[in-house]
Amino acid sequence: MKRKDHMTNTYLRDFYIKDFKYISPEVLRNKKNVSKSYGTSERRCTLFVKVWLREVLKGFKQFLCEGSLHGVKYMFEPSFSRKERVTWIIIMVISISICAMNIIQLFSKWTSTPFVNVIDSLPTPIWAVPFPSVVLCPHLHVKLSRANVSALNDTYSFFASLVCPQMDVTKFERKERLSIAENQLLQEFILKVSPKCSDLVKICHWRSGYDTAYYRNDCCEKLLKPIFTEYGLCYTFNSLPLNGMTNETISWQKSFNHVSSSDPLEWDLDSGYPKVFPPKLGTLPFRVMASGEVNGLSIELYLNTSEHQYECDGNNVGFNVLISSPTDHVYTSNILRLPMDRMTTIEVSPITYKTDSPLRALSPEQRQCFFQNERQLQYYEYYTDSNCKLDLRIRETIKHCRCVLYNWPRKYVWIPICSTALDFECVAQVKVQVGEELIYAYYADSEEQRQPHESAVSCYPACNDILYSTQVYYSDLIRDHNGRKIEKDKTGEKTHINVHFYDDMFLGQHRHAQYDDYYFAGAIGGLLSLFLGFSIISVAELIYFVMLKPIHIAFKDTYIINR
Repeated sequence: MKRKDHMTNTYLRDFYIKDFKYISPEVLRNKKNVSKSYGTSERRCTLFVKVWLREVLKGFKQFLCEGSLHGVKYMFEPSFSRKERVTWIIIMVISISICAMNIIQLFSKWTSTPFVNVIDSLPTPIWAVPFPSVVLCPHLHVKLSRANVSALNDTYSFFASLVCPQMDVTKFERKERLSIAENQLLQEFILKVSPKCSDLVKICHWRSGYDTAYYRNDCCEKLLKPIFTEYGLCYTFNSLPLNGMTNETISWQKSFNHVSSSDPLEWDLDSGYPKVFPPKLGTLPFRVMASGEVNGLSIELYLNTSEHQYECDGNNVGFNVLISSPTDHVYTSNILRLPMDRMTTIEVSPITYKTDSPLRALSPEQRQCFFQNERQLQYYEYYTDSNCKLDLRIRETIKHCRCVLYNWPRKYVWIPICSTALDFECVAQVKVQVGEELIYAYYADSEEQRQPHESAVSCYPACNDILYSTQVYYSDLIRDHNGRKIEKDKTGEKTHINVHFYDDMFLGQHRHAQYDDYYFAGAIGGLLSLFLGFSIISVAELIYFVMLKPIHIAFKDTYIINR
């Protein structure tokens, strides 16, 4: 009995294993320490990762075998022979390859041509766009009554050569630039010998408001402003304040236009006119409510041919007319010839380019255009490709030649004017260099040859811009009942010009994303569904078998083992 009790007490002890080997309390304490060290965070993380990886592989195989993807489960079907499984593997490889190639091609097309240009589905009324800017440049640069170019001294003869197209400025071969005092003399000379607006324009026809007269005698005071162009001193209608230039050029502009100001505009290339009704006709730049000659600009021009000098203007008699957007500087505009003693009718059709707002997310290099707040020019308030090119040419000329041409905008009146033979040679070289840089930037941005370059060299078009196409018609002025021409002005010849819109409505163009986010996702999903039967349920299955289930099992097993 005692033996039995002894045996019972012995077997009830907690420190025996299967081989009846006794474990001492000291060994037990060591075992507990080992168990505690096994449960440290580092060991727990390692165990969690191992279990998770094992379950991910198991879950991915389960997704392939039991998921909704077409044909995948046949590659692992145990009832199929090896040849059948190999056949399905080949079929799936071909299907996946074709699907991948189509997705890559779609993605490449999306990245290379992220937008397309399309014609607007609805017409735009002409009152939604500005009336074009009309610039009048007479073929009379130096009035004979003011200065005879054949009898001028060397200094003033050089001044005349700067504005006279018939004279060669390089033949003077000046060794020194004009001084500050001579710069002032040049400015005074041009203003003195050039025809005044009142000498050219007698009356104009324009209704700038509902309550204003159609015939106006205050054209030069209210409507026409002096401006320097490639053709000398001209007069522009419907130009922006400061002729679209920045405030930094005010001092230069006031040297020939004392009323230059920087009045704020209610119109912008990106946002257009204010959305108010009825529209304000007096808002700059001007706009019209309808097409036709009555709703356009008509001007009666006079030119005193007795003031003409062959040595200055050659055989040309008449006017150059420049039609452009109010935001474009007329230095780069296309010109039209306005002959004397004729009626010239110019029909204008606007061409608008708009860019959808979602394309702002793309870089200018991708969409190939600039919004107004993305590129600031130094001399022009509004960004257009033509303004950008001239702005770049002016900056490069100042950088390399340390001077500007007399008719270029500048910050300060005292900036040197290019006047020596070396200066004109440098200006010509810079012109060629800038042209080559723009050509290189164009090809560097092309789809076939993309190379890194300075974005400041690229003069992309404005994302929102307006251009004007023209059709010109000439006709004789009205004759009296005896068949004679109407009486000429006593001191010269007369000509008429009328500029108006061709139609009340027009179709513009706009850039929009070729594939927006929803369309692109739908296209990718369609390809995956066509070739693999992939759907949103497949995504849910993949997340469940590869992510949620492995994490749950790994966490559960790790917690139980450590416990």
